Amino acid sequence: MQEPEPTIQGRMSTHSVGAVRTLSIPDFRALSASAIVGGITFLGEMVVLGWLVLELTDSTLMVGLAIGLRQAPSLIFGIPFGAVADRFDRKLLLVATVIALTVTTLATAALLQLDWLDLWVLLLLNLLLGTWWTGVRTLRQSMTYDIVGARDMVSGLSINILAQRLGGIAGAVGIGAVLDATDPATAYGVITIAHAATLLFVLFIKSRKRLVTSASESVLNNLKEFAVEVRTNPSLALLVLLTGGIEILGFSTMALMPSIARDVLGLGADGLGLIQSVGAVGGMGAVVVLALAGEIRRRGLVFLVTLVVFGAGLVWLGQSSSLLMVLAAIVVVNATMAITDVLSQGLMQSVVPNEQRGRAAGAWQVAVGFGPFGNLQTGYIAGFAGLSVALTLNGGLLFGLAGLSLIFAKGLRKL
Repeated sequence: MQEPEPTIQGRMSTHSVGAVRTLSIPDFRALSASAIVGGITFLGEMVVLGWLVLELTDSTLMVGLAIGLRQAPSLIFGIPFGAVADRFDRKLLLVATVIALTVTTLATAALLQLDWLDLWVLLLLNLLLGTWWTGVRTLRQSMTYDIVGARDMVSGLSINILAQRLGGIAGAVGIGAVLDATDPATAYGVITIAHAATLLFVLFIKSRKRLVTSASESVLNNLKEFAVEVRTNPSLALLVLLTGGIEILGFSTMALMPSIARDVLGLGADGLGLIQSVGAVGGMGAVVVLALAGEIRRRGLVFLVTLVVFGAGLVWLGQSSSLLMVLAAIVVVNATMAITDVLSQGLMQSVVPNEQRGRAAGAWQVAVGFGPFGNLQTGYIAGFAGLSVALTLNGGLLFGLAGLSLIFAKGLRKL
C-alpha cells in the first residue's frame, strides 16, 4: 500500500504557485536553510581541495583523482544509504551525517595546521567527506518528498538545489578569499564552523516521518526489493544509466576549473572562486525558473533537450580563452547542470512506489558515483592533449548521447 501524500495544516490554496506552497511549510524552510549552508560547505570544500591538490602536484590528473574520490562513495553507498533512509528516522540520520562532516573537516584543519597532512592522507579524508555527503544528499532528497508531497516535488527539489547554489556562491567566493588571504587550514576551519551551523538548522525540523512498510523490514530486504524494482522497471534503469553517462561526460569537467582559472586565464585562488560563483549564479537562475514553474509536463523531454544544450555549452567552454567568454559558457553549463539535477532526481522519484523513495534517491547517488571515472578520463585527456580537447570531446559525446536518447528513448520522452 502506498503512503498517502503528506498533508500540512495551513498549506496555501491549491491554486497558488508551487514554490509559495512549499515555502509556507516551516519544516521545509528549515531544510532549505540547511541546504544553503550546505552549499557553502560543499563548494567551499571543492575550492580548497582542488587548489590544494593542484598546488601539491601540479597535475590535472591528480585533481581529477581527488574530486573523483570525493564522488566515489556515491557509487558504493548510494543505495545502501537509501535503504537505511527507508528503514530508520531520516532526521536522526541527517543529524548524524552532518556531525560526521563536522568532525572530518575539523580533523583536516587540525592536521594541516600541524603540518601532518600529506597528499594521501588528504585524499583519504576527502573520501570520508564524500561518504558523508552521499548520506546528506540521499536523506535531503527523500525528506523533501516527506515534507512537501508528490504534487510539489519538483518545486521542492528545485528550491533545495537553489538553496545549495545560493550557498555555493558565498562558499566559492568566501572560501576562495579565505584561502587566498590565509591558508588551507584556516579555510577548512571556516568550513567546520559552517557545518556546525547546518546542524542547528537540521535540528529545527520537527517532522519525524518514515514509511511504515519499509520500517518493518530489514535493510537487507529493502535492498533485495529494490534490485527487483530495477530489473522490472525499465524507466528507472534507463534513468540511472543516463544520469551516470551525464556524470561521466558532463559533470566531470568541473575538475578542470582550477586549471582553467590558472592556466587559461592566469588567475589565482580568488579567481577560481569567482569562476565557480558565476557558474553558481547560472545554475541558480535555471532553478528559480523550475521552482516557479512547479509541475512540468513532459519532464522527460525537457530533460533530454537540456542535455543537448549541456553538450553544446561544454564545446563552447572548450573553445573559449577570454574571461568574458569563459564566464558566459560556464553560466550555460551550470544552468543545464542544475536543470538535469532537478529533473533526474524528480523523474527517479516519480517512477518508483512511495515505499522505495529513499532507495530511488540512493540510485541517483549511484549514478552520480560514476563521476570518478569521468574525472580520471577528463583529467588524463586534459593532461595529455590539453583542456580544450578534453572539454570539446566530452561536450561532443554528451551532445551525441542526448541526440540518441531523443530518438530512441520514447518512454522517457513521454514521462
